[in-house]
Amino acid sequence: MSGGDDLKSHAVNSSDDFYDLLSITSTANESEIRRAYRKTALKYHPDKVGASDKAALDKFHDLQIAYDVLSDPGVRELYDNARRAREEKKQRDAAFEGRRKWMKEDLERRESGVFKRKREEAEEEQVFERELKRLAEDGKRRRKEREEQLRQEMVQQEEEEHQKRDGDEEVQTMPQQNGDGPAEIDRSVTLRFPKNARPEHMDRDRLVSLFQRFGPIEDAVLRDKKLKLDGEKHRQPYTTAVLVFKSIVGAHAAITDVARLQCEDAETWGLFAQVGWASGKEPDYIPKPATPSSKPMTAESLLASEKAVPITPSKQEGNFDGVGLRKVPSFGSFKVTPKSTPRGVNSPRPDEITMIRLKNAERKRMEEKIRREEADTAATAAASGGD
Repeated sequence: MSGGDDLKSHAVNSSDDFYDLLSITSTANESEIRRAYRKTALKYHPDKVGASDKAALDKFHDLQIAYDVLSDPGVRELYDNARRAREEKKQRDAAFEGRRKWMKEDLERRESGVFKRKREEAEEEQVFERELKRLAEDGKRRRKEREEQLRQEMVQQEEEEHQKRDGDEEVQTMPQQNGDGPAEIDRSVTLRFPKNARPEHMDRDRLVSLFQRFGPIEDAVLRDKKLKLDGEKHRQPYTTAVLVFKSIVGAHAAITDVARLQCEDAETWGLFAQVGWASGKEPDYIPKPATPSSKPMTAESLLASEKAVPITPSKQEGNFDGVGLRKVPSFGSFKVTPKSTPRGVNSPRPDEITMIRLKNAERKRMEEKIRREEADTAATAAASGGD
């Protein structure tokens, strides 16, 4: 390879900056290049530093190459082009590295945010589950306490009955419950609604204010969670709430009336879904509504049933005997402990039973009214079609 080819190879492939070696700018002219080479070469000349200084010898060799390349205009142009290309590549690599670093940091931030949201959702769910567990444990504890109290009262009652004289009228008493009646879990209602589905946010205070129409509320627990329901493509934020009513009458009224209110005022009540008992089922001791074939019981007849004293009926069942009243259903026909037996643990008070029966009777009357209106509408439509 000739000397010219060697210089071109150095100009294109060398990674050294020849201008920096000579301590000059890239715009230096030929005389400036020559003067800078002579000044710098004297510092590293073998006669001055000695033949044993290998680093100085390598430096002197590089200076010679730099001077030869920059002294030839054609070779210098090749070097300037290669040097410019190397600088541009270096800038591109730096920009790419900065972009990659930013993307990496942004990804880490996003992942950190996702993990944080998941952690918060898990913590909220744990709080919600702990509250439900507390309600169940509280109900269990209260049941045990009342079972012990009832046992003691029954023992005391038996002792008192043994002491009564023969011929005295036996008076049946019903032990009174201490506390607030049914356990919290039996007075609790669960419901769900989309989060931020309304212009005004449905927070705890607003939810309690809305549902207090059914009865006083002792406590309310809310939990936010993203759910994917049937018919939805993506998970949406929902709020699940547990409302603890002071009385089981309020809980029963809420579950019974929400469906009707959703028809009457869909804007206010339409967003609530899955309104039901927190325990997953209706308490066994709640009176069930009358069957469709039975005659609906009005509030007047219900109250009269508690006051009327049945008289021996006539031979024809169902007729008055002229002086007495027909026998009406008593509380014994519903799921309530008979008078001669102490009332079960956590069962509602008699006044609560009465209110629930009134609510069932009212709902039955409304259903009958709607069926009659639908039948009249269908008959009218059929008559119009026949004409």
